[in-house]
Amino acid sequence: MKFIVCSDIHGNREALITLEKIKEEKGADKILSAGDFCPSGDMENLATDFLTVLGNCDRYHYFDRIVPKMNLELKFLGRKIIITHGDRYSAEDFVLVNGDIFISGHTHVPHLEKNSKGVILLNPGSPSRPRTEEGPTYAMITEGEITLLGFPSSVVLKKLSFKL
Repeated sequence: MKFIVCSDIHGNREALITLEKIKEEKGADKILSAGDFCPSGDMENLATDFLTVLGNCDRYHYFDRIVPKMNLELKFLGRKIIITHGDRYSAEDFVLVNGDIFISGHTHVPHLEKNSKGVILLNPGSPSRPRTEEGPTYAMITEGEITLLGFPSSVVLKKLSFKL
């Protein structure tokens, strides 16, 4: 399995189209969004194999097909992946153990680390409204590795390997 991870698209249709192309090019199964999708126009119809949570700005937007929740929990190779926007919840609000993955957005700043409990903390940054010198970013989760990447170039900014 392989996931493309993003956050804070903020209604940027071109960023979504590019993420969908990257998903296809990389052979990813889904795009995971940590909120603030803020769909406009036909964006929901363009978002195929797309899972998102509710971001603080999403409450001002109408969703037709996608019904975001505050948090999502997925299973990935025996690990737990928790996705939340990051404005209300942190990793400490969930039962996470060594090897689990916590994904949040909100800050528009990419971040990837393993904390003292062995939980992997990922913020993919933003492909449309970055707040960092790295510029626009996204992430990819594969079997055994999480990578922060420049958007749309896919230049590797940081990698974190983990054992399965």
